[in-house]
Amino acid sequence: MKNAAINSLCKSLQNLSTEKICNILLPTIQSTVTDGQVSFKAGVALALCEMAPIVGKSYCISTVMPILLELLKEANSEVRHNVVSNMIKLADVVGGELLSPNLLTLLTTLTKDAQWRVRMAIFELIGELSVAFGIEIFQRSLEPIFMQYMTNTAASVRNMGVTKSAALAKAFGPDWVIANFVPKVIDSYNID
Repeated sequence: MKNAAINSLCKSLQNLSTEKICNILLPTIQSTVTDGQVSFKAGVALALCEMAPIVGKSYCISTVMPILLELLKEANSEVRHNVVSNMIKLADVVGGELLSPNLLTLLTTLTKDAQWRVRMAIFELIGELSVAFGIEIFQRSLEPIFMQYMTNTAASVRNMGVTKSAALAKAFGPDWVIANFVPKVIDSYNID
């Protein structure tokens, strides 16, 4: 019943006013984050990410982001995966403020997650955020996290990193590839 309700909510958000979402839905959702049902929490993560464009930047930063950060610490990998897979939806709303120190720490931690799907979603998210936010933010905040894909134990994760590296090369240009990316690749595989 709860799963059907949260799935229905995700589909009907566009029909609700910002006021109803902020004053009725979000307080209710906040109280359900401690629910033990994994698929429900995964649905909550999706609903929160879908709400971001509707509730706006300041409400997203003050209310939605803290809930998502807590869900990223969830023991169940399905919940963590759902948060990470949908977090790009917040980028257009929040901008560079999405990359809080807390989020960057969690992303770094999740690059070593036991579930390869979560790790792959992290590198996909970082690649998309990097293209969206540009080279300066990538080099300042995301590059050290992103470059870890090369030594990941799962081939699918490394392949995702290669795919996202190609997108970065296209977005940042050949000068970046030659001056920054290639030397880091060489260093990462340099065996002493």
